[in-house]
Amino acid sequence: MVNLHLSTPHRLVQQQDGKTQGGLVATNDAAITPAGMPGYWRTDAASEDMSMLLEDRIIRWVAEEADVDPDRIEVVPLFSAPEPQIERIGLYLLSEMENEGLGGGLYAESLATVLALHLLRNHSSLGQSSRRKVGREGGFSKRALKQATDYINDNLPRKLTLAEIAGVAHMSPDYFARSFKTATGLTPHQYVIHRRVERAKALLSDTDLTVAEVAAAVGFSNPSHLAHHVRRLLGVSPVALRRASTS
Repeated sequence: MVNLHLSTPHRLVQQQDGKTQGGLVATNDAAITPAGMPGYWRTDAASEDMSMLLEDRIIRWVAEEADVDPDRIEVVPLFSAPEPQIERIGLYLLSEMENEGLGGGLYAESLATVLALHLLRNHSSLGQSSRRKVGREGGFSKRALKQATDYINDNLPRKLTLAEIAGVAHMSPDYFARSFKTATGLTPHQYVIHRRVERAKALLSDTDLTVAEVAAAVGFSNPSHLAHHVRRLLGVSPVALRRASTS
């Protein structure tokens, strides 16, 4: 079930997948509850919502058309949060229901297909999970920022993807990227590069690892990649950094 909140903002407590979160839900925020997953909502005000129930056959058909095994896909829950694409689809469908235009059934079926594809791309186990915390007060919370930066620092040697880091903070990739840059002044990619260079500087200064070993230890694909970013951010080469530490 995909739920679109139509009322004015108010506080909401939601429980999905055994997790409970509360905060301010805004007009046109969206929530996703996968089939078979129990959900619970409690609000302190009257609420008007639009519920869109996607039949399993539509999800499976869209997955098959996209050359994906539908049995390997799991839609993931989303606590109420801004979701512009779902908002647009929901409002188009609501307008069609109110106006009953020509070919209404075909139009609704087309919107359902677009919605199903959006869920598979951005709200499924395919790797672009967008579970996101409820609440807009303060935007990107300190806790979410710490979760993301701790995860980056703990996994620098690995290839890190935006979707992976965003999932740690329970946000969609796009929303996470905007929020992260607002909070840190850097894009997630820039932050990862900065942290890798800082870690490389420490290893070059404090260990006997070769430049190639340092590059691998901090997640750069090769020594040239390391050297490029060290020069760009620190103004010197890795070899010069090592010489300076031993002089």
